[in-house]
Amino acid sequence: MRKVAIIGMGPRGGYALERLIIELAEQYSLSNINISVFEITGNFGNGQVYGLDQNQSNWINITERILKIEKRKAIHTATVKIESFPSYHEWVSTDFSTCSEDDIDTYPPRAKIGKFLSERFQSLIKPLVEAKIVSLYQEQAKKVEWIDYRRLQIITDSNNYKGFDDILLTIGHQSTELSEQIIAWDTYAANKESMTLFKSPYPIANYLQHHNLTHTSTIGIRGFGLAMIDVVRAIAENFGAFSTEEQNGICTYQTAYDIKNLFVPFSLDGLPPVPKPLNVRIDRWFQPSEASILNFEKQIGNTQIQKEAESPDFLIAAFAPIAAGVFNKLSNSNNTSNISKQEIEMLIVDWLKDQSKSHDLIISTKQSAKKSMPCFVNMAKGKAAVSLDYCIGQVWRHCQPTIYKALSYNACSDAVFAEIIALDESTKRYSYGPPVESIEQLVALAELGILNLDMVNDPNIALTNAGWQFEHSGKSLTASIMIDSVLDSPKIKAVKSPLVQNMLDDGFIKVVHDNLGVTTNENGYLISSTKNQKIPIALLGRLAKGTVIGVDAILECFGARPRQWAEQAAKNHVDWLNKK
Repeated sequence: MRKVAIIGMGPRGGYALERLIIELAEQYSLSNINISVFEITGNFGNGQVYGLDQNQSNWINITERILKIEKRKAIHTATVKIESFPSYHEWVSTDFSTCSEDDIDTYPPRAKIGKFLSERFQSLIKPLVEAKIVSLYQEQAKKVEWIDYRRLQIITDSNNYKGFDDILLTIGHQSTELSEQIIAWDTYAANKESMTLFKSPYPIANYLQHHNLTHTSTIGIRGFGLAMIDVVRAIAENFGAFSTEEQNGICTYQTAYDIKNLFVPFSLDGLPPVPKPLNVRIDRWFQPSEASILNFEKQIGNTQIQKEAESPDFLIAAFAPIAAGVFNKLSNSNNTSNISKQEIEMLIVDWLKDQSKSHDLIISTKQSAKKSMPCFVNMAKGKAAVSLDYCIGQVWRHCQPTIYKALSYNACSDAVFAEIIALDESTKRYSYGPPVESIEQLVALAELGILNLDMVNDPNIALTNAGWQFEHSGKSLTASIMIDSVLDSPKIKAVKSPLVQNMLDDGFIKVVHDNLGVTTNENGYLISSTKNQKIPIALLGRLAKGTVIGVDAILECFGARPRQWAEQAAKNHVDWLNKK
């Protein structure tokens, strides 16, 4: 019997398992194998991020329209019969291809996606468990180690499991070492009843049910991104309700309480998330032609160009003409001075290198968040002239799948690839932006003084007996509750998970770059830090950032990487069967 293990069973792990079973079944090799699956949360198939019991205020930031998770075909072998499972669009009973292009895009709660993922996994796993092909363990894997330099063992928080021939890690978000700022705040607030620090934005129930949270509270929120929006929406809906007026489409907030300065978000740059286009019709304004995308892929995927690259300039140079072409075709751009396409290309290059670039076509980063957010909402709804930076962000989003495909496992130096990843991250304020409604809710709260944006741009923060005292531009506010909404980055050396730390110590993992993840080959298998040593451990997901790019999106969980791993893992098993 050959033994395989998958550690982490969220969307990516679930799809990897699914593909492995399909590959083995198609090669008549789903025999003499046992697959052990470890998931500490017990959320098999959906993981922590898509937990079923989370607050409905946690929305995904990708529209259902493009959430094309394909159906799983039926798997029938001599030992197991697994029925087919519908695509996501079939599951929600919506044919988005027949919807009106003016229908507002929908962004469902993450729990809804979790329900789809969980049901899909359960339909796969039940026959496999009954056939004793798969075993499930709700345990935390803490260490992977050699038994005899041929097989591996997994040490969990309660057991040792021996004799694995192949292991896949799909462990997703891992906690990292706390920042010095959070450690100092935690120490200071620990024994003060009047001060409350939450070191994570999730689960939201932790603070919604806390006795210190009332409508008179002032809550500091560290971070000004997507998680901050989840926090604000959940707490706001605890004391009132959002609604959208049918006639003018304006979002409003109603509450029976007298609330002021409930939320005080802040970040290092104070720049707000930028909403995606409202619907298909507006989104198509920013969609490059198929021919330009094919040419773009050819340019940035050129191995020789990658080898010779000393910076991300080759990527920027390939992208700029595409974005300039799209901007020039917009009937409602803010290019009232008719600046030439060549000048616009140069502006795009400059802006991608430095988003503080000042120009009449660009929304200034010095403009207040309170003023910028309504501007971006109106662009997203097609009600205002489109700025160049908004256009760049949306075109970049359309180009991202090509960037991720062409630049994962590239020939660039580690330093250059780290810069490329940083460039992609810098666009995410636009390309990974929330739905329009999310920003409209922030605008509604800001207009009522419930969301205070005076401190949003890197305020001075002092610890006092009353709480966190913010000061900025002569204004001052004190928060008695602080919520850290800044999510951990995939910096491998900062991850405090015992599994990752032990693998680093034992030389299983080779770090790509100080600020990134680990080195893997094209099939996801780890490249050991020990020269010429082959280890049968693969890693997919965000801790591989630095070898691959674009690891966080849910569609990537159902993409090429899990399929490539499954093909190789199936080949490993078939080779073993043939030798046997």
